[in-house]
Amino acid sequence: MTVKKNTIITIDGPSGAGKSTIAKLLASTAGYTYIDSGAIYRSIAYAYKIRKDGESLEELLHNLPVTFEFGENTRVTLSGEDISEEIRTPDISLLASRLSQQVPVREYANATQRRLAADRNSVLEGRDTGSVVFPDADIKFYLDARPDERANRRHTELASKGRGQEFHTVRQEMDKRDANDSTRAVAPLVIPDGAIVVDTTGKDIEGVLRIILNHIKKRDSQRK
Repeated sequence: MTVKKNTIITIDGPSGAGKSTIAKLLASTAGYTYIDSGAIYRSIAYAYKIRKDGESLEELLHNLPVTFEFGENTRVTLSGEDISEEIRTPDISLLASRLSQQVPVREYANATQRRLAADRNSVLEGRDTGSVVFPDADIKFYLDARPDERANRRHTELASKGRGQEFHTVRQEMDKRDANDSTRAVAPLVIPDGAIVVDTTGKDIEGVLRIILNHIKKRDSQRK
């Protein structure tokens, strides 16, 4: 008997390209599990920020008491405390980007993603899900958009959560994170081999989702 393996779909790209929103919608539409890789890195950053005096990064990661519940809204707990909102602040975003350059952090995050996706059909989004974490994913996408549009989306998102910032500040922080992610020595942000590139500039969420679903439908028809 041939056992069909679980299906993995990856969506990579820079901040503000629409990865999280599309990944959630795609997972919901397809009946897959959505795995938010960014939440994993952000939870590490948050734990690192409040770590005990003298505790090394390796010690922190050794028995990190963090749990994840993925769905329409990602829920993250640290030592039983819900930190789902706390990990979404701009300072945690930048710290997560900086810490992601450390090999122990990436090894921890990669192992966590692989464990969470091991027994289920999954949609994962991030910056190296198709290039490093799941290089043999069934189908890979890379979402991008013009920098100003990505910054505007991030600006709007922060404002909706009551954490408004000046647009130029959001753009500067986004540019800094883009530079960090694209030039780091470990698992830099790249277009994964075989990935389908989707420019989301000027497109609404429904339009981007249709493009992705059409590519998946085309792939499935070619395999029949």
